[in-house]
Amino acid sequence: MGKRQTRIFRKDIQQHLQELLQRRSVQVVLRSKVVLHGDILRLTAEELELQDRRFGKHLFPIDQIEEIIYDMEAAY
Repeated sequence: MGKRQTRIFRKDIQQHLQELLQRRSVQVVLRSKVVLHGDILRLTAEELELQDRRFGKHLFPIDQIEEIIYDMEAAY
C-alpha cells in the first residue's frame, strides 16, 4: 500500500487537535527548519510535547512550529 503525507500548518493546528492526537507518530518542522520525528504526548492550543525515538521529551510553543506532518495509508 502507498502512503500519503498530510501536512498541517501552524495556523491550522488548533482546528486539527483531535486528529493529531489520534495519529501519535508525527514529524514536527520548526520555524528554524529543524525536523523532529516522534510521538505526541500532549498537544494544546499553546504547546506540543513530543517524545522522540530515543525517549527524549521536547516541549515546543505552537508559534515555533512551522508544520506538523504525518503519514496515512492510501487506498492504492
